Order: sequence, then structure tokens, then C-alpha cells
Amino acid sequence: MKGILSLIVLGFSVFISTSAQDIVPQSLVPEQRDTLAVDTLATLSWEQRIKTSLDQLAREADNAYFNTGICVWDLTADSMLWGYNQRKVMRPASTQKVLTAISALNILGAQHEFRTRAYYTGSISPDSTLAGDIYVVGSFDPMYSYGDIRELARAVRDLGIRRISGSIYGDASMKNNDLYGNGWCWDDVPSKYEPYLCALMLERGRTYPHFSSYSKDANFHPATHFAYVLSRELQELSIMPADTLRPFIDYGMKNYPGNGHNFHTKARTIDQVMQRMLKNSDNLHAEAVFFQLAHVNQGKYCSWKDGARQVENVIRKAGASTAYVEVADGSGVSLYNYVSPETEVAMLRYAYRNQQIYRYFYPALPIAGVDGTLSDRMRSGCAYRNVHAKTGTLEGVIALTGYVSASNGHQLAFSILINGVLQAKTARDYQDRFCQELAR
Repeated sequence: MKGILSLIVLGFSVFISTSAQDIVPQSLVPEQRDTLAVDTLATLSWEQRIKTSLDQLAREADNAYFNTGICVWDLTADSMLWGYNQRKVMRPASTQKVLTAISALNILGAQHEFRTRAYYTGSISPDSTLAGDIYVVGSFDPMYSYGDIRELARAVRDLGIRRISGSIYGDASMKNNDLYGNGWCWDDVPSKYEPYLCALMLERGRTYPHFSSYSKDANFHPATHFAYVLSRELQELSIMPADTLRPFIDYGMKNYPGNGHNFHTKARTIDQVMQRMLKNSDNLHAEAVFFQLAHVNQGKYCSWKDGARQVENVIRKAGASTAYVEVADGSGVSLYNYVSPETEVAMLRYAYRNQQIYRYFYPALPIAGVDGTLSDRMRSGCAYRNVHAKTGTLEGVIALTGYVSASNGHQLAFSILINGVLQAKTARDYQDRFCQELAR
């Protein structure tokens, strides 16, 4: 009779465990796991073994001071493998870039171009004077360099221009006038991690001639500065104002009127920009991609809301709900971004199923122990060179989202979001051990 009662109790325990919202069905309950002998584990299937290991890590997370949400999907079997708080809404930090990248590849495609176009208005007289203005229209190329602007200055010279009677104008009307992201910390801008967000800028918006720092002057504007630097570079090529009393050509910020001649275009693709965006977690590159989405949706003077709508549309296409998703920027810097591990994994699944996304997205992810923001993590074990994932780091947030190949040959997608972190190393070590288990 006692044996029958034990079986009934054990069966009820398994039922309760598999019915809980955040525990995946068929996962072994802690009482079973703690009493399983090593030889018994060896007889279990791959799926049972990995769930047993992950259950132990879930128990560890239960006792940790921080909050953890995890989702693991078996892409090969196309089924949920394991979850822990997978529906809990959390701050994603830079894993937000996963949502931005997949959305951009889906809507725009890898060959979509960031084009910085130069025009002149008026006419060039026989004495080599441009009786008009030069406009440079930006489309938020985050890679536009000092070398690029020198190339542009030479293109002016190659037109046969030696004097300019008008001015040089920067046109940054692609996006609105907000120079910082929605929900960015005011005391961190401008900086390497929270740079100016402008449709026309040079060397990431840093100041000429050394480009080593950001201007703290309240009157500074990246587009005006762009025009200023071009004016100085033309001076270096002996292209001067028609008014000989002025040292160099006047400059400013003004929208292109649309009646000029395009004489130079510098173009870069989403694929080029995405490499640094994901490998190095470059926030400026991510925001540039995000505002490409916004611009396609809205046109001139687009805002972060236009980009957010585009990302949310792709999330729904991926089969996930946006009821509990907040998209505030493209990089994950904003304090207002919220998403669940389950939603991030839905986007990873969507990318995996769409070759035109996956073929560009997957190679751009950091590789464990090899490159990018994972170069110093998981440098040995089964996860080494196996985990391809996007990291996320903010004050109080450590995240990791990506792909790994399991020992049974199956490809897995996972998302590990940890919030309330006081010691980043503790959270990263936990993520690394989790990935080793997935790969084992």
C-alpha cells in the first residue's frame, strides 16, 4: 500500500512541476534530481539529461539575489526545450540590438544603403566660381570618416570650382532634432556609449581636427560641424570664398531645396554597419540602423516612435505578442526598453527560418572565446567557438541572447536576461556555465 501511495505522490509532483507557468513540461523535479545516481543519469536521453542540468541551474537562480529569465528553443526539432521565467518582462540592455538587426534585415535587407549625398545649386562660371551653395544630405551613416570628407572636398575641386560665392550647408532632416535617445541618462551624454544621434555627422560626431572628444558646448550641432569641417578642407585645397575678405567659406545647417546637381554620393550597406553593431555592440551603429527603419516608415523628421513601430511589427510577424514589449531605442541604452526572453527567442527563431536574414545576422554575432564582446568569455569547453550570441550590459543588467549547437547535433536558440545585478562577473559566470550545459 505504501508503494502505491508513493507512486501517486510522485506522479502528482511531476504534474504540478509541468503545469507551472515558467517550468517546461517533462522537466525533472528537484526531489528526483537530487537522488538520481550518476549511472541513472547516464541512461537518460539527451533531452532528459539537459533538462536535469538546467533544472539545477534554475534552482541556483531561485536562490540568487538577482532576477533571471531564460528561454531555450530547439530549432532543429522546432519545439520548446526549457524555460525559467521566460515570460517575465525585463530590461534587455544591448540584446535589444538583436531585435533591431533582425527587423532591419527583414524590412530593409542587407544591401540597403546609407547614402550621404552632396549637391551644388546654381552654376559654375568660366572663372571657376560656383554661384550657388553646396548641400550635403545625410542619411545617418555612422561610419562617415575624415577620409570620406576629404574625398568629398576633392570631388568639389574636380568640378573645376576654385571659388564659392554661397555657403556650405549640412542637411540632417532625415530624423527629428533630438540628439539623444529616448530614455537615455542625461548625465552620460554625449559619450562613447551615448553619442550624438544625427543624420549627418563626421567621425561619430566628435570634434575636428583630432576627433578625440565630444563637444560639451550647448550650441554644438554635428551637422553644422560637418559643414564647418568641409569648409576647412576646401580651404586646404585652395578653394576659397568669392568674397576675399573671408578666410573660408561660410557654413551652416539648412535643408536641401531640391533643385541642385548631385556630384558625389558615399554609400554603405546595412550589412557593413551591422558587423560592428553586433560584434562590438556599437550603440551608434545600432541607432543608425534603427533610424533607417524609422525613415522608411515615416520619411523626413522621423522619430524613435517610427522605428519602434517597425520593430514591433516584425515581432508580431515572428509570432510573438507585443502586449508586454516596450521598444524605446535601437541599441538597448534606454531605460525604457522591456522585453521577455521568450520574445527574444521568437525573433531568433524567425531569423533562423528566413535565410535572407540568418545568412547576414548569424555571422555578425560575437563568437565565444573568439571575437567581439565574447572574445574573453567561454574560452574553453564545449561552448568555445560554439556559442554565437549578443551580449548586453547596463547598470544592473547582464544579458546574453543567441545560438549554440548541442551535442546531439541540434541547433538551439536561447535568451538569458538577468536584472538587478550588483556584480556583473557573477551574472556572466552564471550565463557561461548555462551555455556550457547547452553545448555539452
